[in-house]
Amino acid sequence: MIRYYVRVSTFEQKIDRQLTAYDKADFIYIDKMSGVSRERPELQRLLSDLMPNDIIIVKSLDRLSRSTRDLLDLVDFINSKQAFLKVLDLNIDTSTSMGKFFLTIIAAIAQLERDTIRERVIEGVAIAKAQGKYKGREKGAIKLKGDALKRFVYFYNLGMNVTNLAKEFNVYRPTVYRWIEVLKSRGIIK
Repeated sequence: MIRYYVRVSTFEQKIDRQLTAYDKADFIYIDKMSGVSRERPELQRLLSDLMPNDIIIVKSLDRLSRSTRDLLDLVDFINSKQAFLKVLDLNIDTSTSMGKFFLTIIAAIAQLERDTIRERVIEGVAIAKAQGKYKGREKGAIKLKGDALKRFVYFYNLGMNVTNLAKEFNVYRPTVYRWIEVLKSRGIIK
C-alpha cells in the first residue's frame, strides 16, 4: 500500500500543494497541526496502519517531522515494520542504503538550520532590548481568540496534553493552564 502523509501547521494553511504533488496513494492521512509533536492523530493512525512493504510518501521532510531525533525515530519505526519512506522533494527512498544515508545527513542539516535561526532570533532580541527597542509582551497581552481559539479548543478536545499545546501555540505551559482555566469558566471547554 502507498500511504501519503500531508501536514500543514494551521487550519488556515492549504494542503493543495501537497495533494497535487502526488496522486497515486492508496490512503491519504492529513494533519493540520504543528510538526513539533509526534502526537498527531493522522500520523499515529498511519503508523498503526503500517504493514510490511508499505510505502509512506511525504512531499518534504518537514511535513513529517521538525526534529532530527523524531525523524530518525520515525524512520526506525517504519523500518521495524519493514516499510519504506519516500520524500518527493529530495528524491529520497529509504528502501535503498543510499536513501537511508542521505535522509540522515539532510535531517541533521535541517536541524542545524533551525538551531541557527533560533540563535539569531535570540541574539536579535537581546540587541533590540539593549537599544530599548524591544520591551517584550505586556503582561496579560496574550489573548486567545478567533481561529487560534478554535484550534486550541479542537486540540484540547482531541486530548492533546498541556506540553504539546504549549509547543503548538508557542507559549509556556502556565499560559496554557491559564487558558484552560478561563475557557472552562466561560463554559467553552469542559
